[in-house]
This record gives sequence, structure tokens and C-alpha cells, in this order.
Amino acid sequence: MTEGIKPSYEQGERGSVSLLISLVMGFSLFWSSFYTALIHNAAIDDTAAVETISPLAPVALCAGMVVMAVASNRWSDFLSVQKGHRFLWALVCASPVAHGAVSYAQFVIDLHVPVLVVFVASFLLGIGLSALLLLWSELLTAFTKNFTSKVLSFSMAGGSLLYFVGNCLPDGAGIAFTCLSLPASLAILVVLEREIPQAPFVSRKESMARHRLTKPIDALNTLYGAVFGIAIFGLSDAESHPWLHAGISLAIVTGALLMIPYLGKNTDKMMHGKVQKILFPLLVIGLLPMPFVDPPLKTLCILVILVGYVWLTLANLDSLFCLVKRFGVSPFYLTGRGFAPIIVGVAIGYAVGFLSAFTHSVGSDILTWASLVLVILLSVFVTVIPFDKDQLAGEHDEEGGATETHEQDGGRWKKSCETVVKRYGLSARETEVFYLIAKGWGSDYIQSKLYISPHTVKAHRYSIYKKVGVSSRDELMMVVEKIMADKDDDSAL
Repeated sequence: MTEGIKPSYEQGERGSVSLLISLVMGFSLFWSSFYTALIHNAAIDDTAAVETISPLAPVALCAGMVVMAVASNRWSDFLSVQKGHRFLWALVCASPVAHGAVSYAQFVIDLHVPVLVVFVASFLLGIGLSALLLLWSELLTAFTKNFTSKVLSFSMAGGSLLYFVGNCLPDGAGIAFTCLSLPASLAILVVLEREIPQAPFVSRKESMARHRLTKPIDALNTLYGAVFGIAIFGLSDAESHPWLHAGISLAIVTGALLMIPYLGKNTDKMMHGKVQKILFPLLVIGLLPMPFVDPPLKTLCILVILVGYVWLTLANLDSLFCLVKRFGVSPFYLTGRGFAPIIVGVAIGYAVGFLSAFTHSVGSDILTWASLVLVILLSVFVTVIPFDKDQLAGEHDEEGGATETHEQDGGRWKKSCETVVKRYGLSARETEVFYLIAKGWGSDYIQSKLYISPHTVKAHRYSIYKKVGVSSRDELMMVVEKIMADKDDDSAL
């Protein structure tokens, strides 16, 4: 990228403080429901039947989230239009119903619920959670990078506090709180959508041409997710107590707040091994003492690992939002697809922890050591494998354009454009728009590429023309060509 050009993911709406608070409140309800459903505490169950089936419910939850994520990637064109949005709204509102009914039957009136019914209810809740995440992702990518990062971190922290409140309520009230959180979050989102310009439509075909994730990153996030899944099962299997829920909430808040300055510096995809390298020593600190300490201290170690999970989750979503804006792809195409590998890993790790606890086939200490060995192998994996190849070759070069007509001029055209930028004092945003205009792109493409509104494109174009002293693109290109000709004459002399 030419020096002085601001990355496209810095473009977007600049939210106010009041809007930040509204977004944080709405998205916090999603995180509250997500952690309440994921960290299921088996100790609150009274019947033997429930004790044997409920601990696996989070696996079904993860399966539902992954299925919805894959579906959003496949059918992003449908989900991006109004009918698709309404379909997602219906999923969000309907999904908590079955889960709430099953939870009420289990924990309030002590009914025996068939295993299949429990799994289906959790699976449907996972679909609803994933649908809500997709809707929030589309909304958040309409803002500037720094603003979106703040919403992510603050909403995660707020969601953890709501998680604590929900788990401290009596069973019936807690179930109602969890079930109503999804529709309430959706209601806030729908209200905010009326005030925020809608993201431009990008087809799945165009999204695939602009960017694709690759298997090394998927494998890495799945393996790390498996470690976190084992830790999350450890929390689910611990003795239920308000102090446990307070510790979980504190761990999530700590991880979210510590990520705020780091996310602010995330100018490219942090999934290129950077976050994973930082997570390695944290996971070692959490895993290494576990075979040698008593249950209370073991729970404390797991909470340290949970901080790492929060880091990876936030970095993953923040990076995906960067990619959506940078490459101008559909949020429905990329967000769910990029978030799914972590969820798959959590499901695998959770299932392994469940099998080791309930079949007694593997001791907890052996499982801990196995997790530590896995983390060490992952650190080697991160160091050796190059992760910069997760984008199409044509997209890596920011100056590459489908209509570029000056590829064989030895860089003279590019240097002339740089001269225009410096001579006429174009701002960072104007510079980026100017380069796209110079390549022949129209307003629709610039709007999609930079993820800005048509009005903003028009304003930047008018400002560029005014500074350069022209009234059309043809006149602007004549200025560039004249500079190039003058440089050729100087070189000849």
C-alpha cells in the first residue's frame, strides 16, 4: 500500500458515545446468552438422568452454531437481503423457546426430559445465537475499525456481568432472563439499523473472488478451541456456587478489557499466528500447575485459561470484521465461516472432557498434561507455518485493479498519482478514493470496496476535484498524465 493511504477498514461511520452505549447494551445480551448456554454447570442438576445428559448439551449448542455458520456462507446472497434478514429474525426469536421449555421442565418441575429433546433444544439455541451474531456482525462492520473494536470489548465485558446476574437469579427467573435476552438483543439491533446506513450488497461469487480463508488458520483455531473446550468443561463440572460464577464473570471482564488497547492496534488480521503466540505462555501458566493443586486452585487455573479464550474470540471477530471491510466482502459470507473453527474446537474439547469424566477412561491429570503437550505442539505449528497466504494473490497487492491499464509502464503512472497526492494535499481518505478513481473504478465499486455510503463517496470525489482544480475524472486523469509526461521530459534531459 502506498505510504499515506489509510487502510480501508478505517472507513465507515463514526459512532457517538450514545450510539456506543446502545450497541454495547444490545451486543452484551448476546454474549450473556452465549456464555450462559456454553458454560453449563452440571452440579445444579438433581436427577441422575439429567446429570448424565445435560453436560453434553453445549456440544449440541456448538453444533447448531457451526451449522448456521456454514449455511450463512453458502446462502449469503439470500441472508443479505430483507427476506433473509427476516428469516434470521425468526430464528433468533424462536430458538430460545424450546431451550427455555426444556430448562424449565428439568430444573423447576423436575421432569425427565428425553436425551434427544435436550440435544435438539440446545442445537436450535445454537442456530439462534449464530443468527444473532451474523446480524450484529453486519451492523458493526458499518463503523470505523476503532469504534467496532470498542463495541466488541465493552460488550463482552458487559455480557459477562449479565451472565453473573442471570446465574444468581432463582431457576425460573434465570431461565426467563436467558430466553428473553436474544429477542431483546434483536430488538435493540433492529432499532439501531434504522439509524445506520445499510451495508452494500456483495454477492457470494464476488466475495469468493476477493477473499478466502485457508485451512492452516482453520486448523490452528480448531486446535486452540479444543484446549479451551476442555477447560470450559472443567468449569461446567465444578461445584456450582455464586463465587464460581463471579470468577467466570471476572475472567471474561479481565480478558475483554485487556484486549482494548491491543485491538486498537489491529491493523491487519491477527489470526496470522500473532495472538496464538501471545496465548501460548498464558495457557502454560494455566495448565502447568493443574495436576498438582487442589480443586479450588485447579478452578483458578481454568479461569486463567478462560481469559485466553476471551482473547482469541475477540481477536478472531475483530480480525474478521477487518477483512470484511478491507476486501469488501459480505459479512454473512465471512464472519460465520471464520468464527466456526473455534466453535468446532470447543465442541471437540468439551466432548473429550465429558468422556474422560463420565467413562473414567482417562484421568483428569493425564488430560491436563495432554492439553499442555497440545499447546506446545501448537506453538511449533504457529512458528513454522506461514499464515499470510489466506488471501487471494490478487488481493494482496492493494494497487492491483481489474481495470488497471498502466501495469506495464514501469510504475510511472503510480509515481504520478503519488505526486498528485503530495502536490494537492489530499487527505488519507481522499487518497484512497483517488487511487480507486485513477484505476477506473466507479462509485458503486468504491462504495463497496471501502465500505462507505454513496454520500461519502460523492463528498470525497467532490473534495478531490476541488483541490486539484478539475470538474471530472477525465480532467483528473489528464493532470496525472501531464505529470507523467513532464517527468519523462525531465528524465530525457
